[in-house]
Formats: sequence, C-alpha cells, structure tokens
Amino acid sequence: FLNKFFHLEERGTKVSTELIAGLTTFATMSYILIVQANFMAAAGMNGAGIMLTTALISGLATLVMGLYSSMPFALAPGMGTNAVIAFTLVAQGICSWQQAMGIVFIAGIAFVLLSVFKVREKVVEVIPKVLKIGVGASVGAFLIRLSLANANMVSVSGSSYGLNLDFADKSVLLSWIGLAITLILYFMRIRIKGRTYHLRGSLLISIFLITIIGLCMGIVDVPDSIFTVNALSNIGDVAFKLDIIGALKPGLFTFMLMFFMGDFFSTLGTALGLGGKAGMLDEKGRLPKIKPALLADAIGTSSGAVLGTSTVTTFVESASGVAAGGRTGLTALVTGVLFLLSMLFAPIFTTIPSFATAPALIMVGFLMFSSVTEISFKDDNLTEAIPAYI
Repeated sequence: FLNKFFHLEERGTKVSTELIAGLTTFATMSYILIVQANFMAAAGMNGAGIMLTTALISGLATLVMGLYSSMPFALAPGMGTNAVIAFTLVAQGICSWQQAMGIVFIAGIAFVLLSVFKVREKVVEVIPKVLKIGVGASVGAFLIRLSLANANMVSVSGSSYGLNLDFADKSVLLSWIGLAITLILYFMRIRIKGRTYHLRGSLLISIFLITIIGLCMGIVDVPDSIFTVNALSNIGDVAFKLDIIGALKPGLFTFMLMFFMGDFFSTLGTALGLGGKAGMLDEKGRLPKIKPALLADAIGTSSGAVLGTSTVTTFVESASGVAAGGRTGLTALVTGVLFLLSMLFAPIFTTIPSFATAPALIMVGFLMFSSVTEISFKDDNLTEAIPAYI
C-alpha cells in the first residue's frame, strides 16, 4: 500500500529508508519546539502552550505536506518571524502578541490565495536571486546577535556590545561551554572504512547536553514529570487569541509585508533547493509538484496563527532527511507523527533554558548567513552586490 500510494519504487526508495529519513529530519529540526517556546514566552505567551501548539501545527502541516504533495519536506514555525514578534513588535510596544498573530494570519491567507492561483511562483521568478540571498543572510546575522544577547554572552549598552566573560555567573560560563560543545558536535566527522559520517541531530543533542550540565550545576530546575500531565489546558492560553482587526492598523503594514516576503521566498527557495538535492527537478529546473507544496505551507501559516504560532515554513533542515535517502511524502509522514508524539513530553521541552538553546541558534544563524558566499562582490558585479548588501 505504501509503495503504491507514495510511489516508492518509482523514486528509487523503500519503506525502511523513508522511516530513517523521517526520523533524521525530526532529530535535526525538533530544536524549534524549545526555541519557539522560549521566544514566544518572552512575548508574554504561555511557554507550555506554545510548545504544544508548535508541536501540533508542525505535525499537522508536515502530514499535509506528505499526504498532499508527497514531498519529503517538513514544516514548522520558522526562525526569524518569531524573533521579530517577541523582541521587536511586543518588546518595543508596537503591538500585542494577539495583533502579531493577526498579522501572521492575514499573511497566511494571502499565501493561500496566491498559491491557489499560481501567482506565488510567477512573482518569485522576477525577483533577483541576490535579494533573496540578502534577506536570508540578514536574518541569520539578526539571530546571531539576538542569541548572544539573550544568553548574556555579550553585554549590551545602547548601541555598544562587549563580550561578557564573567564566568562567576554559571549561566554565562555554561553558554560559552555550550557554544564549544555545539560547534564540536556539528562539525565533527567520523571516518569508517573510507566513508565519512556526521552526527545527525547535533543541534538537538547539544541542547540536551547543555541542559543536563545545567541540572548538574544546579541552574536548571528538574521537571516534576517528563510526561504531559494536565498541561493541554495551556493550549487555551494561546490558541484562538489572534486579533485580526487590531492587525490592520496602518503602522503594522510594514511588518505584515516583512512576514509576507520572508515566507513568500523562503519556502519556494527551500523547496527548489531540496528538490534539486533529491533529484526531483525537471529538465527546466522546475519542481513538478511545487503548487501543492506551497499550498500546504500557506495553510500551515494561516492555521498556525489561529493556534498561536508564528509563520510556518518549510524547514531547510529537511535536507538531512533527503540526504538520508528520503524521496517521498512517507518521510514527511514519519516526521509529522513524531512531532505529534512530542506533545506527550512537554515538560522536557519547556524546562530547557534560553542559554541552552542560544548556541544552537548561533549555529542556525551562521548557516543562514553563509548564503552570502553565493554573491559575487567583484567590481564588475556591483549592480547585484550592492542591493544584496542593503
């Protein structure tokens, strides 16, 4: 049944390969459960509720992606929008988190309409690639700066920054140790019988290792239970709270456009990149089933806003599953089910502190920023380099 439904043989894969690929994708991107809860809690939202709704929408949206488009791509609230909501919109008093969810919802509905009528891919065709690269790199730089500040690894005074090496503060000490652990695990390579392997899910492993060290140092509290007990009620504190009318204030249009453009290009670029890696592109470099993939993403964004999450997008970490051999929607199906199962272990994810997630976010920011290497900064290419830089 699975072979016929997902065309496994046709795409040169099998059930066991797809299962491993789905597990690999989940291990690589499940850090979002922790990061999203920490970020949105800073915006005044219920952290446990956000973790649960993030797992719920990530699971459902990924299931839709797998069953509707049969693509091995996973979705979750993306990095960037959540940081802007928490540390710009809400922290600076520009709007409430309820209005921010309204902004995300409106952008999501626009995505749905543009995806249905195939406008989304047509518009992207005329946007210079260097501008898409520039946007991604700038968000990466923003994440690095934000993560360093949130973990107190740098001291911030106005527009001035300085390294914080006060190791008498255990959380600061552990943040720096954690960064070293994260870098080692991410870049570590093991060579066995002529083949080179790297550690799957290194970001998630580093987060848990730092948290365990924090428990031993006495700066992280032990949860009463590892299972979700009487915590589902927390979903009610964040779901169905969006303020659509308040989101229509003229002063918020700029942010609505920012969220719209960010996801507009992100998912398409990610889908094309992953499709190329998986050998799914046609002779003209197009992804045949990109319309259902974009529609699944758009539905995820609008539905996620209703549940209280920031913009849902296709995760580039899906590349880990593709690299493990994932070629069909069965990979996404496995990842989606694992996200839903993670709702049973909310206390584990909500106990993890920000200084444990900061090193992983610095790594994510680095990976996003590294896209600038695709831009030529030579004198004869300034017409592309300068717009990308701006």
